Amino acid sequence: MPSSLWTHDFMDEMRLQGDPLADGVIEKLFADGSVASVNQLLHTLVGNDDLPSNKLPVDVQQYLLLTRPVLTRADVEKLRRAQEVFELFGPEVMMILGFYSLPAAYAARRGVQVLARTGNLSINPVRRVFETAQMVVDVMSRGGLEPEGRGVRTTQKVRLLHAAVRRLIRKDRRGAWAEQELGVPINQEDMAGTLMTFSYVVLEGLKALRIELTAEQRDAWLHAWKLVGRTLGVHERLLPDGLDEARMLTRFIRERQVEPSAEGVALTAALIEGMKAMVPAPLEGLPASMIHFFLDQDQWQGLNVADMLRVPQPDWTTSIAQAITYVGGFTDWVGDHTFLPARLVRLVSKDIVEAMLRTEVGGKRALFQIPEELRGVWNLKARGTRPSGRHLAVGPDSGLRVA
Repeated sequence: MPSSLWTHDFMDEMRLQGDPLADGVIEKLFADGSVASVNQLLHTLVGNDDLPSNKLPVDVQQYLLLTRPVLTRADVEKLRRAQEVFELFGPEVMMILGFYSLPAAYAARRGVQVLARTGNLSINPVRRVFETAQMVVDVMSRGGLEPEGRGVRTTQKVRLLHAAVRRLIRKDRRGAWAEQELGVPINQEDMAGTLMTFSYVVLEGLKALRIELTAEQRDAWLHAWKLVGRTLGVHERLLPDGLDEARMLTRFIRERQVEPSAEGVALTAALIEGMKAMVPAPLEGLPASMIHFFLDQDQWQGLNVADMLRVPQPDWTTSIAQAITYVGGFTDWVGDHTFLPARLVRLVSKDIVEAMLRTEVGGKRALFQIPEELRGVWNLKARGTRPSGRHLAVGPDSGLRVA
């Protein structure tokens, strides 16, 4: 329900607001150069982690300086606690992102219209999973959110891409964007809702798997993503303090935005088909079963969201997660004495991460990468060095070419 923090009037206003800083940079780039040069710049910026700043336009240099986080000692301490949580439960977090966070985002009828327009996800259904997972890895790896960290660079690039997509959709001659009804593309409310899928929804997913974090760990995780939201340009009033506010904001946005849509159904079906390739063959029913597992036990104002998204009914694979509910909480998660359901969830989630490291997308090996220290902690089999290019792309495959 609305609170003194957020009202319908305020949220309606947020739907009409984009990101003035990043939008201004993109508009200036178009004013100073051709469409082709802007595309080349975005492609180069996204595809190169180590591009010297003096090679970039002055406006982009200034943007990168302005959006670097300024961290207090308390921020750094909380970031380290959040990153420790990721080290402990990273494979499970990745599984939650694919089977809970993304379907939850697809349930928002107005917000999902942007995803439907900016890439043919039905042809390349796991691209969104890779982009989401890579951003989380970059942000939550040690040092990722320090001023020169990989997570900061990734977040700054995503923010510019959001601005480019915003301009692309509003200038697209193929079909008018119904701004009065849908709001500005990638508006402040939709950005806040997406941020909650990384922060609050992940915590709810861990809780559903009976991974019991301490209050300090939960607070650290939420604080880390609040810092990410600030770097992404989310309005300060849409960055909740603590678990209660995060829960309230998430449920308020769901109350306002969760509705049936053909686009949400199509993207969910494509996600399920794509994720089937990420699990061992005997477990191909797992994506649908896990989406039901997470969505069916959440509070969605009485809606059965999995059915609304037309997720196939769960098969026997749902017992992998449900067994945890019956047996009880996790004990010594990564030790030799962890009970069987917890070990099964870790085995499956680790298989998914390893499959992401091996998967080919569009005939090329996907450039999803995990730092060596996390590979070691998670005992991943897939090896290889990180190439200089990144998985994010600007062009026909990604649907992010500006025009």
